Amino acid sequence: MDRISNRFLSTALVLGTVAVAAFGFSELTFAQPAAPAAAPAGRGAAAQRPMQYDPATWVGCHRVAKGPDGNSGEICAPSIRTGTPEIQERLAAEAAANLAAGRGPAGRGAAATPAPMVCNPALNAVAGGGRGPTQGGRGKIRVLVVVKGHPYERGLFDDFLDCLGADITWTRADHPGADLLMSPAGGKLFDAYLFYDLGGAGQVMPDGSGDRFYPDPSPQLKKDYEALLKQGKGMVFIHHASAAWPHVWPEYSEVVGGACDWFAPVTVRGILDPHHGFYQGTEQRITVVDKTSPITQGLGDGFDVRDEAYACAWFPEKVHPLLTTSFAPPDPLVNLNPKRQYSNLAAWYKAAENSPVFYTQIGHDNNPWRNPAYQLLISNAIKWAASPEALAWAKKNPAKIFK
Repeated sequence: MDRISNRFLSTALVLGTVAVAAFGFSELTFAQPAAPAAAPAGRGAAAQRPMQYDPATWVGCHRVAKGPDGNSGEICAPSIRTGTPEIQERLAAEAAANLAAGRGPAGRGAAATPAPMVCNPALNAVAGGGRGPTQGGRGKIRVLVVVKGHPYERGLFDDFLDCLGADITWTRADHPGADLLMSPAGGKLFDAYLFYDLGGAGQVMPDGSGDRFYPDPSPQLKKDYEALLKQGKGMVFIHHASAAWPHVWPEYSEVVGGACDWFAPVTVRGILDPHHGFYQGTEQRITVVDKTSPITQGLGDGFDVRDEAYACAWFPEKVHPLLTTSFAPPDPLVNLNPKRQYSNLAAWYKAAENSPVFYTQIGHDNNPWRNPAYQLLISNAIKWAASPEALAWAKKNPAKIFK
């Protein structure tokens, strides 16, 4: 059993033998559900259907009492084709270029021996990613890192976490074991939560239709997480964490400040989008729009990054903007309902019940993780979310989400 497993075990012992049974100690990660077979590679784009420009013709989802895993949830038809043929051709060409350049999903086109992680010296971390006896940290700020549901470069992500500073201690938990810690009882063990997961990931239906099933969260998880937020606990969400539970748990999306799904139509706040967009290997300029926040200190005017960009359903009127991106989708109608305006927000903070919340869409893989500015951003966000000042601010400015 490795160090990470030991860290899991020590946490599980506090919660009892039920938690021990629920944790997975292996180094395996879930594979990302495949896009419909005819979709352009790397885009999660659209099944080969006639072009549909009228949103009234878009296909949505329907609830079922029992899905393929025996649980209730929603079944959603494959993504549909929107946008002009020229735009579809451009998307396919961009996807092919990304894959050829090694900018595809984690595990495809990646270097056989990636370069060691180099930490931002301003964060006082251990050089080389902190591998060795100090992995996981020894700092006073205790962070639970929630993962699973999306593939990622696990070793490099661990190194990235070790780069966040000597004053942070992190413990990783996979779903479903992490569900037990997303509760007031689990919250006593941690000062903040860092989500790099995709809870409720869609499952491809076994009937060959290309439809996807989205399971409901357990009633216990919904109850415990609501109680944790009402109690007040710092939350930091990274990248694909915005795609957790978008079909079946709208309150969760309200906590984050937006929602994503790249493989099927999804209704967010009553608006049906055909499918949201992910654009891999995108060179972007990230601009700081609030230089007064403790989260953006040290970032100056902004930074450049090559990362997967999103065209998703953000809620800009409900968040405080911190960063914007220079990226814009080539044709918003490919991803978004015409009733929804594309937002170039790249990071924000907000309150959810009595909890301070930070989200950034940046952070797909080791390209941004290696960026000193990105390391500083996430370190600042964790320290802010765990601080007495942020907790006091959230309780003074609560955002009602749950009924």
